[in-house]
Amino acid sequence: MLKLSINGVKTIFSAHNFKWVSNYTSVASKASEIPNSMVDYLVNSLGFSKEEAFVTCSKVSTTFKSTENPNSVVDFFKISGFSQSQIKQLVSKEPRILSSNVDKTLNPKIQALHDLGFSKSDLAHVISLYPDFCHRSLNDHIIPTIEILKSIFGDDNEVLIHAVKKWPWLLGKGAKEELPDLVSLLKSYRLSDHQIKLFALWKTRNLLFGTKSLEPVLIRVENLGIPRGSGMFFHGICALCSSTEASLDARKRIYKSYGFNDEDVLTLVRRNPHALVISESKLRNGLDFFMKEAGYLPSQIAHVPNVLTYSLEKRVIPRYRVWKGLKERGIQKVTNKKIKNVNVAFFSCLTISEPRFFEKFVQPFKDECPDIYSDYVKVARPALF
Repeated sequence: MLKLSINGVKTIFSAHNFKWVSNYTSVASKASEIPNSMVDYLVNSLGFSKEEAFVTCSKVSTTFKSTENPNSVVDFFKISGFSQSQIKQLVSKEPRILSSNVDKTLNPKIQALHDLGFSKSDLAHVISLYPDFCHRSLNDHIIPTIEILKSIFGDDNEVLIHAVKKWPWLLGKGAKEELPDLVSLLKSYRLSDHQIKLFALWKTRNLLFGTKSLEPVLIRVENLGIPRGSGMFFHGICALCSSTEASLDARKRIYKSYGFNDEDVLTLVRRNPHALVISESKLRNGLDFFMKEAGYLPSQIAHVPNVLTYSLEKRVIPRYRVWKGLKERGIQKVTNKKIKNVNVAFFSCLTISEPRFFEKFVQPFKDECPDIYSDYVKVARPALF
């Protein structure tokens, strides 16, 4: 029998029934040899180096008189899908977990996540990154937090699982207090339930910062002239969450250095707020191309800001070469008994989907302009070449 005392709490291992693992029916076997200390156990059983074991042991004051309980904990995690390295990582972060009661403490908490649809590998990933989960109260913290997350992500547990796998700290101590207030704040700015769900999925990290961090972002979006309730307000939040006021000002200065006036910048931001968070090098390269090579004016770009977010190498330049080549040759093509005139605005060619562009502007001219076809396929569609 193992007796460990941590913060005055003693635990004794007993047989357990782990209901979602049908083949786990026996208790962990007792060690044939009892190590003299926790350091010995970590080294001999979990593959710690002496140095790692000493660092880990310094986090708690624990002496093993028996390996029965730590062995039962380790075996429990193995049968739950944890690899040896994940167990080592878990114990390194939270060595007191070796004194946990499998029946009363670990199994019910693991089961709560399993019931949501977490696979063994999901559970091992989340808990090895956030071992403090195992020390949270099931009824006072874990279950209420899961209910809050379900209210945000809806009935689609796969989306919830994806978010928690990405940010296990969603199960942390602040979630129960912070998330309801954060949702209320977003609703006060007229975001729909669907938009809140998308925000929680796309910007999961920002959920952890709470309202004090998010509210200034909402104010900045509104100050850009994007009204609450508009479709762009949601995109403005997503764009500005990872940007500082200084970085936004730097992008505005770049636009103005290329001849954009205040109204152009406002138009551009209101149509696509992400145009304010493009990297400086990408932004300058894009403006150089569209203004110097393609001959567009700032006011024209401001009305179609999406073009600045596209990849120059993979999308913009290959399509421009096709469009320019066909236009210079004045080519028309009869398809389905209709004349298809390729003399259209380049922005119209640039904003349509890749399959649609290929179908309309590349494939029909394969025989008449084999050079244009070949060059485009090599760069933009290598899988088809």
